[in-house]
Amino acid sequence: MIDEKQLEEQKRQRCADPQLWWTVIQQTIAWVDSQQTIPRASKEGCLLRQRKFDNRHSGQSE
Repeated sequence: MIDEKQLEEQKRQRCADPQLWWTVIQQTIAWVDSQQTIPRASKEGCLLRQRKFDNRHSGQSE
């Protein structure tokens, strides 16, 4: 017996335009890459940690 999830996946595959699907995948990957945090050892990462530290100890919010 095929469950509802499998039926929905089959329906999506039948209706999907391969070129559009690939474009959506590429856009999703690009979005995820843009959401990556600043590396811990980078200059930007050090400055961000210092700013957070300074804000915590001066009574200001981030």
